[in-house]
Amino acid sequence: MKILIIGAGMYVSGRNGTGNGTILSALAQTSKHLPIEEVCITSPSAGNAIVVSEASARINKLLGTELMVRFEVLESSIPNLASYDLAIVCVPDHLHHQYGKMVLESAVHCLMVKPLTPTLREAMDLEAIRQQKQVYAAVEFHKRFDEGNLLAKRMIQEERLGQISYIAVDYSQRITIPTEIFRQWAEKSNIFQYLGIHYVDQVYFLTGYWPKRVSAIGTKNTLKSMGIEGFDSVHVMSEWVNPKTGQELVAVFNTNWIDPRTSTSMSDQKYRIVGSKGRLDLDQKNRGVEFSSHHEGVLSINPYFSEYMPDADNQHYDFGGYGHKSIVQFVQDVAALKAGRVSANALAGLRPTFKDCLPATALVEAANLSLSKNGNWHQIGGNF
Repeated sequence: MKILIIGAGMYVSGRNGTGNGTILSALAQTSKHLPIEEVCITSPSAGNAIVVSEASARINKLLGTELMVRFEVLESSIPNLASYDLAIVCVPDHLHHQYGKMVLESAVHCLMVKPLTPTLREAMDLEAIRQQKQVYAAVEFHKRFDEGNLLAKRMIQEERLGQISYIAVDYSQRITIPTEIFRQWAEKSNIFQYLGIHYVDQVYFLTGYWPKRVSAIGTKNTLKSMGIEGFDSVHVMSEWVNPKTGQELVAVFNTNWIDPRTSTSMSDQKYRIVGSKGRLDLDQKNRGVEFSSHHEGVLSINPYFSEYMPDADNQHYDFGGYGHKSIVQFVQDVAALKAGRVSANALAGLRPTFKDCLPATALVEAANLSLSKNGNWHQIGGNF
């Protein structure tokens, strides 16, 4: 299997204390069970060649793998794109449509790192191309694999919470994200679109409800004082409706990316679900593991997201956690497609396919429109 990765940022290779390189580590771990001929990583910066080389050597050594990884400078087009079995698109939000279209028009299976696209029109265009080319395309919503979220889904399905009244989300990241890591494109996105989309998708995934209308406001203080024209925080009130019963619920999202550099983790994430029979609270930062040292300060560690753990023989590590399961699942699905064991249409409704992610995309676009109009309510129409 030949795999193309478009983008070489922190989520691909890990850098500057931002993690272990989830995508590359996931593919190396997968290579222990599925034959991967090579991985090609492409990005516009030639300087990423060294980053990719060092990351692949580090990961192969830790996992005891021999994943073949090479780097190419990303030009306006990608040579021999159709020769790849699948592509993982990991570029800034505003470029998702451009590169997603390039991949799909070459009839290559596509995994898009969230969000799918900033606008519904772009998302529907990609879905139309996908249907025309009869390929498989999904969004890397790894929170659908978090055991805490799966427990929440089961409890909702079992009606242990009763009729859901509201869901409240608090989600934030360190200020280093917009000021350092994503400095070049932070102004072209916002914290709700880039990160809050995870929990927008969760509302849909957990309940099956469709977004009905949305109102969003934001604050601009800290980033503006640092020369970045963007929102410090985005606060979203939304109404959702059950397409089968007409029952409604409210979802509230408070998001920011100006948490202190000294925050005990890169992301602080909590949410609660309140229903007629009960309430469920999930703290998805504090998983009960805290580390403190003279040099690193205090860290809240979430080993259940993605982490290297000793393997059964204690010779190397395995890359474990829910954070990379969406990537592994996509590779396994493509292998099953190639072997004729499943069809792309059969995966609809079972995975976060492009079509399945249209409701979340519609809400994010509506929130952005509301932000531009001082919080005016924006209706969301259409049959998803």
